[in-house]
Amino acid sequence: MSKRGDFSSGPAGDNPFAAALASALESKGIEVPPPSAGGSAPNDPEPGPTPKGTLELRFERRNGKPTTVVFTDLVDHADPVAWASELKKRCSVGGSADASSILLQGDVRTKVEDWAKAKGLKTKRIGG
Repeated sequence: MSKRGDFSSGPAGDNPFAAALASALESKGIEVPPPSAGGSAPNDPEPGPTPKGTLELRFERRNGKPTTVVFTDLVDHADPVAWASELKKRCSVGGSADASSILLQGDVRTKVEDWAKAKGLKTKRIGG
């Protein structure tokens, strides 16, 4: 066991001061919400509108290195920054995002096509 103890029961699971704090706040006239049984898990965000359209994939050589550029101009409700993070993890590559494009290191067009198909998007290869 580590010096810091075992906190596997959650942040407020076994707080010995919770009841004392609640009674002190209630005596001052402040309402205290009841403790939640499941802990303090954040609510899942509402899914936004489904993106629809066509992703354009282009293979380029920049400074002699292969890169894949994904253009999101033709997709409604596109979020290039979030998609870039998701694609970089899925393809195990580095990259960056712009307002309307995603730049990925290496030739990962087939992986991006598989990802887009899973999202319900169409793809179109531009150039070679």
